[in-house]
Amino acid sequence: MLQNNRVNVAEEQERADEQGSSVDVHGLATAFKNKRLFANWHDHYHGFTDSYTRMRKAFDKLEKWAECNNPVLLQSLGTGLGWMSGLSIPVRELLEVVNDSPAMRDFIMAHHFHDGQRRQRRFLGVGLFGSYECYGEVCSLSWLSSRMLQVIEMGQFRILVFAWCHVTRNYLGMVVCCPPAHSMLMHHVIQLQPRSYRFVDKGLFGDFFTTYIDELVAGHHDVHGEAINMMPNCGPHTVTSVMHGIRTTVSAMFCFDETWTIRVYRYQVTFEIVDPEVLGFSSVQLESRHWLIHYSNQEYIHTNGAGVVGEFPLISVDEPYYRYCSRVQDEPEGLMVVGFEGHFTMVPGTLAEPEGPRFNLAVPYIELPVPMEII
Repeated sequence: MLQNNRVNVAEEQERADEQGSSVDVHGLATAFKNKRLFANWHDHYHGFTDSYTRMRKAFDKLEKWAECNNPVLLQSLGTGLGWMSGLSIPVRELLEVVNDSPAMRDFIMAHHFHDGQRRQRRFLGVGLFGSYECYGEVCSLSWLSSRMLQVIEMGQFRILVFAWCHVTRNYLGMVVCCPPAHSMLMHHVIQLQPRSYRFVDKGLFGDFFTTYIDELVAGHHDVHGEAINMMPNCGPHTVTSVMHGIRTTVSAMFCFDETWTIRVYRYQVTFEIVDPEVLGFSSVQLESRHWLIHYSNQEYIHTNGAGVVGEFPLISVDEPYYRYCSRVQDEPEGLMVVGFEGHFTMVPGTLAEPEGPRFNLAVPYIELPVPMEII
């Protein structure tokens, strides 16, 4: 029971010692001693034991992953709040949250283990919930400590902001109050565009958090330097193709920047040489791009252009990797973009000194994550 529930035996032993004879476990057989420790733990975290186990498992995974893949992230995690019983929890007192639920308990327990991320300058680009860079704009979603949490009001909604980028003002929040017509969003994590009330529902906090940690551990998010790439390399709204020994991965996300009034999507393209023998050349250079953009009324348009984002990237056996980020958006006339597909034309060798015939790298159709709207 202790192991399955991730109970900290040393901590419970220390608590038993502090409480004295009422829970004295010294001199008892191991099995009976463990039962007493489990009972003491269950009583101490009364009402929160399921959340304790769930969040403890998630943080065990996160800490182990970060130790190997991102030590700076591990250093950025704050010291836990500790436990003050279910009736006087700092997070709840701070937010004056009176409506209880398993999701709210998961949220409180997360801060019990680690109270957000430290605010030192060296950690600002190491957001737990990912980072991106696009056209010079850098966003990093840091997990806020209990002292930094805030509840914002938007009409009849109250949203608890728990992750924030101080540059772009993008955030993750949990709905803590909403009108009856939107009761299905209660205690769900959402990303919301303030000016338009467009949002993406990420599910209940515990589900969102544990799934995200599982995806990190499974390698769904690349780590470059000290930053977790916010855009995944697999999963929904991501497509991958391998042609001519080169893997092309495209992923897309909705832009939550409050400056946009129309729907804008950020997409990321990654090229990587995965089989030099199949490629047959030591290097290739991107010459042009071609997109077929689909709209909600079944119409589509073709767009072509030289290079990407003003560059003509060269990838080689020695430097087999290139990534860029760009945007696609609704048309001013009201046409809603829903997806796109296309291809890139590559030249073996270089554009100046080609070593073989051009070839295309296809991008399968990728469906954009069209946000919902609060009416």
